[in-house]
Amino acid sequence: MACAAARDRGVAERRLRIPPCLRPGDTLGVVAPSGPPDRGPLQRGLRALERLGPFTLRLAPNLRARWGYLAGRDAERAAGIMAMVTDPDVRGILCARGGYGAGRLLEYLDFAAIRRHPKIFVGSSDVTILLLALLQRAGLVVFHGPMVAPDFGLLRSRRTRESVRALLLHPGRRYAFRAAGRWWGGRGPAPLRGSLTGGNLTLVAASLGTPHEIVTAGRVLFLEDVNEEPYRVDRMLWQLRAAGKLRGLAGLLYGEFARCRPLAGRPSRPLAEVLEEYAGAANVPCFGPVPAGHRRDNVVLPLGGRVACRPEGAGWARLTLAY
Repeated sequence: MACAAARDRGVAERRLRIPPCLRPGDTLGVVAPSGPPDRGPLQRGLRALERLGPFTLRLAPNLRARWGYLAGRDAERAAGIMAMVTDPDVRGILCARGGYGAGRLLEYLDFAAIRRHPKIFVGSSDVTILLLALLQRAGLVVFHGPMVAPDFGLLRSRRTRESVRALLLHPGRRYAFRAAGRWWGGRGPAPLRGSLTGGNLTLVAASLGTPHEIVTAGRVLFLEDVNEEPYRVDRMLWQLRAAGKLRGLAGLLYGEFARCRPLAGRPSRPLAEVLEEYAGAANVPCFGPVPAGHRRDNVVLPLGGRVACRPEGAGWARLTLAY
């Protein structure tokens, strides 16, 4: 399997396929590659998504299935995705939620068929491992962004809405915005640019040693996480460094590390100290937090697309995303 993955990746990375933009009236497929979405948030998200285009929605058969903590068995969840990929009426695919389980279905996907039918594909969190596989094995530009149940029903963020329209619905395929943050790692403010990859730190680290291992050399690496104590963030960043994944980067972007704090009474290093250490180890320009991840803001990030980040006054940067 590892040889097949390397072959797929080599073919795919020669030329990434860019999916067509969405248009009002399009049909979107909603899939559940990980955990089962809760009914209330799912219904709110579906209604909001219908109004956004407006769009017609097609739901994967396993969307309301349950197999313990998974939305159906592995082959069943993969079949839901492949049905949307090969359906000529479906123009884009959005994930219902994360949780756990997206990595389990990768062996059931037909990456050659996915490459033949390039479509907008949006997800985040646990779906990171699926996004990386689609990027590296199908050679498809994919989108780290809001999901149906946790995000679209609560799209209170102006920046998130703007990024959805600019990058998924507008033929210009470009979104620029200012973000407040800091430059990490001791290099000071310095512009960075390059092809974007990454996602949830836990899943990026979990990809190591698998056929879907993240490729970072020459790229801008984006990382975010949620509900992880600083020592766990430290351990995963150490793992990336030890595996050589922080070497030869074009840049590093930290997203939101939401609720990543130690348990009460437990000795800990400050999270900022941990992030600073590994930004220094990468020895490339590093900015954060980018407003993406498990918070109110979750702007769309085109993985395989281009990102530029330049200093703009004290504590600010201007980011431009395009594909």
